[in-house]
Amino acid sequence: MRNAELTIAQILKFCQLIIAFLWIYQGLIPKLIFQVEGEQYVWQQLHIPDVYIPWLVSLSGIGEVIFGILFLFIKHQYLHWLSILSLVGLFIFILFIYPNQIYQAFNPVVMNIALGSLSLISIWCLNAKTYTKPE
Repeated sequence: MRNAELTIAQILKFCQLIIAFLWIYQGLIPKLIFQVEGEQYVWQQLHIPDVYIPWLVSLSGIGEVIFGILFLFIKHQYLHWLSILSLVGLFIFILFIYPNQIYQAFNPVVMNIALGSLSLISIWCLNAKTYTKPE
């Protein structure tokens, strides 16, 4: 049984690291470092004045980086459920604001399914650790 517990712990740690990396990357690269046009376009569709858009893109990037960092320190299923709900909400938002984005290369469908799947696997691992009885 000890090997199973170790494997579950390794899977959970791996998932947490990848989830953290993906959230941090999504906040850092396209929002904070490069501020890509697609990120700006989303805010423009909300009729935000152009002068505020770089700030809002940066704030959303900071939020994603902070959220990603949480996965490095917190192992709780509520954090994963929040991630899944955020991904679903952001996906629905993108469907209405920027629908042609869903068939582009490296689109939110692929990213959200992958990230959500890792969170679901993490929830299963956390549940397995909870129900595993010490020998």
